[in-house]
Amino acid sequence: MIYGHISAKETETAYAEPIREAIRYCRETNFSDRGESRQILRGGSMIIQICDRITGAKEEKLPEVHRKYAELQYMAEGSEYMGFYPDRGDNKLLQDCLEEKDTIYYQENPFSDETMLLMTPGTYAVFFPEDVHRPFCQVGEPARVKKIVVKVALDSL
Repeated sequence: MIYGHISAKETETAYAEPIREAIRYCRETNFSDRGESRQILRGGSMIIQICDRITGAKEEKLPEVHRKYAELQYMAEGSEYMGFYPDRGDNKLLQDCLEEKDTIYYQENPFSDETMLLMTPGTYAVFFPEDVHRPFCQVGEPARVKKIVVKVALDSL
């Protein structure tokens, strides 16, 4: 998992080129007038999703992982908590949606030692297949957020 800020250009030189490209895309694109959408690029090796959602209680959000894509989640507007913990193989499957959307949802894991990352405008997190994450958790009260999710095919890294 990588956690950073869009303005910290010096740190991204350590990342694979497709991750750097995703960061550049988020840095250089104005998302203020864009609503929910999905765009497939490079024959599916990069997928961009614009999420305009309302956050909710952590208990209402599901922990998830992906197997074919790494995900860069960039907070454009608003704030949320994003749960994170390493997938140590002790999670119980809730729903397997790998075929439809490259997502596995897990049941609540009381032994996960989940960390809640504060995502504010300009921050991003990159999650790999071994990184369980729980997006759209509220900070205080439910609130609107706009987040850009850039899915990067693992075989392009």
